[in-house]
Amino acid sequence: MIRLFFVAALGMALFSLVLDYFALQPIHSLRGSSKVVSNFFGHSSQHGVGSPDSMAARTSIVVVGGGLAGMSAAIEALRQTSHVAGVTVALLEKEARTGGNSGKASSGINGVLTRTQQDKAIHDSVDAFIQDTLKSGSGRSNETLVGKLVRDSTQAVSWLQEDFGLDLDVLARLGGHSFPRTHRRPDINGKPQPVGWGIVSTLGKHLGELAGLDDARFKLITGARVTKLLRGTHGGVSGVVYETVDADTKIIQQHSMLSDVVVLATGGFGGEGNRPRYLKQYAPQLVGLPATNGAFATGDGLGLATAAGAELVDMDQVQVHPTGFVKSSDPGNPTKFLAAEALRGEGGILLNGLGRRFVNELDTRDHVTDAMNKFCSAPDTRARHSDSAEEIRGEPSTAAFLVLSQAAADSFGHGALGFYEKMGLVNRAEGLEGLATALRVDEGVLHKTLEDHDSARDKGALDEFGKGVFPQRALNPPASSEDENRTRSYYYWAIVTPSIHYTMGGVRFDHKTRVLRASDAAPIPGLLAAGEVTGGLHGANRLGGNSLLECVVYGREAGRQAAAILADPSA
Repeated sequence: MIRLFFVAALGMALFSLVLDYFALQPIHSLRGSSKVVSNFFGHSSQHGVGSPDSMAARTSIVVVGGGLAGMSAAIEALRQTSHVAGVTVALLEKEARTGGNSGKASSGINGVLTRTQQDKAIHDSVDAFIQDTLKSGSGRSNETLVGKLVRDSTQAVSWLQEDFGLDLDVLARLGGHSFPRTHRRPDINGKPQPVGWGIVSTLGKHLGELAGLDDARFKLITGARVTKLLRGTHGGVSGVVYETVDADTKIIQQHSMLSDVVVLATGGFGGEGNRPRYLKQYAPQLVGLPATNGAFATGDGLGLATAAGAELVDMDQVQVHPTGFVKSSDPGNPTKFLAAEALRGEGGILLNGLGRRFVNELDTRDHVTDAMNKFCSAPDTRARHSDSAEEIRGEPSTAAFLVLSQAAADSFGHGALGFYEKMGLVNRAEGLEGLATALRVDEGVLHKTLEDHDSARDKGALDEFGKGVFPQRALNPPASSEDENRTRSYYYWAIVTPSIHYTMGGVRFDHKTRVLRASDAAPIPGLLAAGEVTGGLHGANRLGGNSLLECVVYGREAGRQAAAILADPSA
């Protein structure tokens, strides 16, 4: 018995040493080593956990994360290396399908000097966009990163329009922007075309087609959760370890994949929910707030990167979006459907529970959220729509009314607005009296609120909240009693609440997407990052429309840099 125990212990020790040895070798020394590794890898079904693969796979570039940043990186890497024999790219996504939070984006993607802006005679400029972004970041944004984001935005939008045939011809001016530069898709036959989902589904389809080709240059693996970055003796990254779950046996299986380059595109940590880790550590005051993120946004890449020596930056900077929908049938749900900022960009206004405006609706998200927290409480808003205190138990403590006139609704588009109505998120009321009744506010107060808004609009002056851009009138025009065939005029309204939306902090990186080491700020060889997993770009607040843009600009840059590293490892 003692002998058996000794042999087993010796075997496990040897197994561990072999794994450590291969994980620490530089990539060049592991080329073709899979047969050696396979001699020490077996399979086990004990305790529902399987051992690593019998063979360590080998690829040139591994992209971790299948959101817009990861897909952009994979596509660009494949295009940049299309003429190089033997180069392969693998994209690993922990969910069952690609898309991530990018698929939930609803307001659009920013771009300056685009074809769409030119067609609409929008006289925007690179400098104006840079200044808007820096101002939003409150002095905490890395100016080099911002400069690249803006200067590459023209090509980013063009890439989606020209290379993938995406119609991004609707423009909106969102909060904090000095010009309309946020591009989204128009309705088709009255049906909404969500911009985020349209982009990721189009790119996802393209990658799916590439994965189906016989040349084996690209592999897409879903349901693959990366648990470790393999490191070489050169201090860099040499691949990944990831887990999958067998669909039939439910056994967790481990796999190793060796590579020359790893691109982290794993997103942020805004979806930690009731198991907060980074949120509790860096922004504990926000624990318990609802969130618009998917539950998959748990900051996986941050732990992977720091274990490899990376530095984190701006981790306490978490964006709380002012308008997450409160669904009347499920008001306490901690996951909120985002009320697109384009709703306000096209003329929607915000009212407190007394029917009064309290903020410039087109200010930056952080300022609008601060004003909501100051002037909009639950007793003044949601409690008015509940006959029982039990019905509002568990709801957020802050809420406001989002109201669109008929003109604002027409400008936003009834395809998307109708979708919100079917979801039970947006309601309609006929006439001002109907709106006042629905909101349970004094009709006289409500009329004066909307009238004051329109008066400032007519004068072309700043109103009392500093608002100088009024996309549409807030009051519907009076219906003529002489017109028997007049079209009914509606107001559209919803209850909204501040919700965790985006995490500005993350892995420190440079304009070439190289992840920087905490000890000396030098690039970690073989490790790149793009998208929400990174930090330093947005500073204290992110402008609406800059998230999708960041994913395309820096995702593509990561793909280019990965290809450059293959050509010259010292790059």
